[in-house]
Amino acid sequence: MPVLEVQSLSKSYAQRAILRGVSFRLDRGERVALLGPSGSGKTTVLNCAGGVDRADGGSVVIAGQELGGLSADGLAQLRRKQIGTVFQFYHLLPTLSAAENIELPLQLLGVPPGEREARVRELMGRVGIAHRAAALPGQLSGGEMQRVAIARAVVHRPALILADEPTGSLDTATGEQVLDLLAEVVKETQAALLLVTHSPEAVKHCERVLRMQDGQIVEGA
Repeated sequence: MPVLEVQSLSKSYAQRAILRGVSFRLDRGERVALLGPSGSGKTTVLNCAGGVDRADGGSVVIAGQELGGLSADGLAQLRRKQIGTVFQFYHLLPTLSAAENIELPLQLLGVPPGEREARVRELMGRVGIAHRAAALPGQLSGGEMQRVAIARAVVHRPALILADEPTGSLDTATGEQVLDLLAEVVKETQAALLLVTHSPEAVKHCERVLRMQDGQIVEGA
């Protein structure tokens, strides 16, 4: 069973077609880059795949569950359990420490405190920021914030990781470190990774490339 299966996805905004019959699938442990010029529909694909947007037509199936048939509560629960997201601008909560930001998905799932603490501690060591556990996001560098964001995205052991330009705000050297880390974490957890990027360096960390143009996948599906 694929982790993510997208079939004939269509989406329009204000009568303008953004997606036109997009289809592809991701298997466990697979790292896939989604490329294309601005306005080609990459972010819309990511939003529909993550359940943030509802498609107008077609289907999205994650770990065997079809998103279109879920209630709002059911969709929220699936997203909490099965999806981890890494953003370009981190999206960390500014009033929570690094450790508390990472712990948040586990709190939402009702994981017991002892297990939460153990998982957070292990992951912070794994991504190299154990010494910054008590720091607030405003006290962290861009690379440190993205490491926190990666840890937060995988702490609940999701089946699917969605990454939207995760190195777009970082310098080249730091971006390369973050990409190496993301690839290692995906390999270890066997999650599927869908990475939206403009970066040739990011593409090198993926096994397959999907290329979009005018709302359609024109290569790699």
